[in-house]
Amino acid sequence: MSIFELYADKSKHGELAEIFTYGAQRHPQGLAANFLEKDIWVTEILRLLYDEKLLGEFSVAFKGGTALSKCWEAISRFSEDIDLSIHWADLSGHTEEEELAAWSQSTKSRSQNDKFRKAQQKQLQAWSEKLVTILNERLSQYNIEGLYAEMEDDSGGEKIDIHFPRVIRGAHDYQLDHILLEFGGRNRGKPTDTIAVDCYLGHTPGLEQLVLPNAQVSAYQTEYILWEKLTALHQFCTQERSPNPDRLARHWYDVDCLLSMKFADPLNSEIARNDVIEMKKHRWASHGVDYETILSGELLLIPNEERLTDIARDHENSIKGGMFFTTPDSFAIIIERLKFTQDQINQKFK
Repeated sequence: MSIFELYADKSKHGELAEIFTYGAQRHPQGLAANFLEKDIWVTEILRLLYDEKLLGEFSVAFKGGTALSKCWEAISRFSEDIDLSIHWADLSGHTEEEELAAWSQSTKSRSQNDKFRKAQQKQLQAWSEKLVTILNERLSQYNIEGLYAEMEDDSGGEKIDIHFPRVIRGAHDYQLDHILLEFGGRNRGKPTDTIAVDCYLGHTPGLEQLVLPNAQVSAYQTEYILWEKLTALHQFCTQERSPNPDRLARHWYDVDCLLSMKFADPLNSEIARNDVIEMKKHRWASHGVDYETILSGELLLIPNEERLTDIARDHENSIKGGMFFTTPDSFAIIIERLKFTQDQINQKFK
């Protein structure tokens, strides 16, 4: 039986809760029942977007923490958002031949860049509105009460929430009550690799007869993911205004995991490094952040003491909230390792 048939029949919700509780008790990594439930919907949404091609023909890269967890098992934490980048030239309507010329024109001046950003935001808003309509038409076929998509107000098309009826709740409920699809329309949506993903619940012995979703996603290539993560830390450390520390510590944890497993080599991936820096410099500028200093050996991965204290507290909150499959190292140890990597990278680029 498909798990979604159980959701459609409210009288079966108790049975569903028992399945997730059983899954949490028997899962090899000991995942919490509420995360096993949410992952069912994360995987199904990925299946709809990629396998059923609800994203259309644009190049859209799956990245972020959920991609790291589901595509490579690179991190031992549950990531609840689906982070997607639409290739900027596809959204603009440019062919590959027109792409370089369009990029050059858009970076000639601040006014040209502002014009580009406004045009992309308008295109993304319209594209996301259509996607919400398509999603809701498809989700209505499940006949599940409380299952629907909506765009977040004032998000400019960047955030779509997928609501689903929860039958399980955790003791701390650090996780969001919905699935957040977060889109970028000013970034790269390629290069990507096709990777198969499935549900965490499917790894539980004794549930073989339950039909669960799986998907074939287009995941951002590893070198690009690593450099997007490294430059994100550089931004959080150098931007003028302190970033909101809520749910922020995961970025340091992720980078530490990627470097520890040699996910990609930051010292020998110049093309990805330069592409990411060029994109962020023109498309994701933030007051106080100079991405080009990275090229001359001034990458900053360690924030000042005040920011560090707030982010370390968020790390502790995420542990208490059951976000990790295994107990992670303390934030102090993570920072110690990242300090070594920061110095190693900067020494080479100098």
